[in-house]
Amino acid sequence: CKCPPGYTEVDCGLDTASITAAGACRAACLNKGICFNGISCYCPEDYIGTKCEVPVLSAECGMSSMKIRAYRPLNFNGEMFLKQSMFGCKLTEMFTNVPGYKMYELDIPLEAIAPCSLKRTENPETGDTTYEVEVATAHTKGLFSMSDTVHNVQCVYEARRMGENPVDVTAAMNPLTVKVVDSNERPLQQVQRNDAFYILAESNGKFPDTTGARIRYLEAYSLDRQTNEVKTIKLIEDECPIEAAVSLLGFTPSNVPFELNGKWLGRVEMKGFFLVDGEPLLIDYRAKLCRSKCYEKSCNSPPPLTIPKTAPFKDLITPIEVV
Repeated sequence: CKCPPGYTEVDCGLDTASITAAGACRAACLNKGICFNGISCYCPEDYIGTKCEVPVLSAECGMSSMKIRAYRPLNFNGEMFLKQSMFGCKLTEMFTNVPGYKMYELDIPLEAIAPCSLKRTENPETGDTTYEVEVATAHTKGLFSMSDTVHNVQCVYEARRMGENPVDVTAAMNPLTVKVVDSNERPLQQVQRNDAFYILAESNGKFPDTTGARIRYLEAYSLDRQTNEVKTIKLIEDECPIEAAVSLLGFTPSNVPFELNGKWLGRVEMKGFFLVDGEPLLIDYRAKLCRSKCYEKSCNSPPPLTIPKTAPFKDLITPIEVV
């Protein structure tokens, strides 16, 4: 599209006069979405949704398969398939509640052989496995032309397996949503050194009886690319800040309940810091779910006293049996 004056973006659909400056916008636009009319997000071509939160084409790795998901406009009458086989590896149209779009999916076994095989790459440093494949979109069924497209999609499988019965702990099964935000609950990917930011843990409804969450354990780590060594610091253990980390970093990570939209979230307040100069922080966490509010643990209480067996007052009250 060649846009006329006053209009912009890939389909010329955005009136430049309606673009709203970030400070005046009431919408939390993600993935480089542009705020317009003060309350709406105009998404780049590879994202959709009210906040540009839904990728048009994505892949998710499970324990046994890779799920490809794609969205196309309602007037799309073509088909989608893996590049290596137009007829043997097609995506199937599925029901979706995303307005204005059709949704297509394909589950590919991780060990699939031709024609629907995946390219597999293992990272010897982390043990993660990356699976990738090329997905073609044809706007006319049975015909791939010069105006049609091919996109590479990939996902990383990071499931941790324990014991003899592996359990998939990827995002699809996680009962918690954990995100990094600023003081206004807006998602963050960057933070200045010593600036405050927050880690929020929220029950996502997979267990309907739980509406509260709390961080029990938090650890930050970074990879030193010069030496390939991992540097790590434990921040919270058993719900309480680690004193050694407080002394080293100069601040105390606060771990307090936080109410938002009728739900109790676990919230850890921190400040930006480096473990390795110029390298991002990665976060490892453990969290718990509660039926409602997860109450704060007293982290500075002295340990309970041990009463000697020969305590002089041991016979002054009739023992109470707890049943």
